[in-house]
Amino acid sequence: MRGGSHGAGGGRRLHQSLTAQVLLIAIASRVLLFGASWFTLRIVPRLPLYPAQLPDSFLPNTTYLDGWARWDTAHYVTIALHGYGGTGNQSYDGGLGFFPLFPLLMRALVVVSGQAVTESALAVSAIAIATGCFLVAVPLFAALVSRRFGPDVARTATLLLCLSPFSYFFTAGYSESLFLLLVVLAFSCTDRRWWMLAAVCATLATSSRLVGLALPPALLLLAWKRDVSLRTLIGIAIVSPLGTLAYGLFTWWRFDDPLAYFTAQQHWGGWQEHVWFYVELFLLQPKEALLGDPRHLVIVLNVALLALWIISLPWVWRLLDPGIALFTTLIVLIHGAMTWVSLGRYLLLGIGFYIVAAILLARPGWREWPRDLAIVGSSLLLTMLTVLFSHGFWAI
Repeated sequence: MRGGSHGAGGGRRLHQSLTAQVLLIAIASRVLLFGASWFTLRIVPRLPLYPAQLPDSFLPNTTYLDGWARWDTAHYVTIALHGYGGTGNQSYDGGLGFFPLFPLLMRALVVVSGQAVTESALAVSAIAIATGCFLVAVPLFAALVSRRFGPDVARTATLLLCLSPFSYFFTAGYSESLFLLLVVLAFSCTDRRWWMLAAVCATLATSSRLVGLALPPALLLLAWKRDVSLRTLIGIAIVSPLGTLAYGLFTWWRFDDPLAYFTAQQHWGGWQEHVWFYVELFLLQPKEALLGDPRHLVIVLNVALLALWIISLPWVWRLLDPGIALFTTLIVLIHGAMTWVSLGRYLLLGIGFYIVAAILLARPGWREWPRDLAIVGSSLLLTMLTVLFSHGFWAI
């Protein structure tokens, strides 16, 4: 009887565990998305490649994985396989428009696993790293929110994170999950006053994405507000941006161009193409925006999400600590001002939005049909965009 009681008690503890609950949310959402991708690819073949798109059918005989290695995954694969500027590298300017941490981890995982370093193995590695980082980041994010606002808000914030319309990028062979994990780790370290460890997380974040540079000022502001020593502030300021600095020094040494990242990024288009073109389109040709090229609908959704994230910012500053508030603000405003292309996935990392939305949806009058409508609507958009992405549609 004691054994049965102990088992029942363990089951109740597991059921009541916030970590178990949010992991269940994350895993269930990924299983459903993998299922949607696999099922639809079994019925309808993927679309032909766009003119400037790198070949990205790495796993044609593994349908349940193939749809998750699209678009930028091809750039990461060719970097991991051939190195920056190496013979055979098909990415623009030899892949210099992509930061190094993610492709380095892809290659390392393949090598450690004992597999041959091939395109297909690297594609699987990219998906595995993205999914693994996401499943680690989710409970850490929930714990971070729970320490501030309790488990109910943490569960809702996690649900919103997992079901955000572009959150399929947390499972695709992209660096979004890795970056999310490093951001959450950095802020979790600040809760324990592990400031230099938080700075190391920021170093890794700045070696994975240029926007990782939003993390150092956020950590500095939070540390200053918490009255840390001047020595610690200087340490954070020096250590946090080292990832980006190291990449610039590498491109200077290897390609005689410390700004090679920005040189390569010019091939992807500038502000006129990525913002002003759509401003004119929406204002002067709204019918074309809605009924013309279907890719314009992705930009419409991006701008709608940008509006939501911007609207949330006053509450972000009012309700959250200054570190998360500043980081979220920089993510939203810098990306929103610089590009409306791929904006949906860039906004994913503005984590303060999910926390504020969860707090607001917990209020009386919002916790019933408004909350359900937000979750159902976001889930439908997420499923639709996942299917489009896996079939090679321009939903990036």
